Amino acid sequence: MKDSFGVEVGEGDYVLSAASSTGLFKLGIVYFAPSGRAMMKVTRSNWNGAQRRSEVGSNALVLRKADGSVPPHVGEAE
Repeated sequence: MKDSFGVEVGEGDYVLSAASSTGLFKLGIVYFAPSGRAMMKVTRSNWNGAQRRSEVGSNALVLRKADGSVPPHVGEAE
């Protein structure tokens, strides 16, 4: 799976997953379910009822890779 900017989403990456139709966003750490689906352990959300574990949505952005590096597009907007 790749994020909205074409960065490969990997285990341990810190991502933003957003649903534009509902305005819901989740921040969390990626892991893969036994089925191979990209899931995330949610660390923060703008909805108090958000589940602690959730599938990574199609509108996703890798904010920090598992190795601590930051993808170039994260710092582009000024």
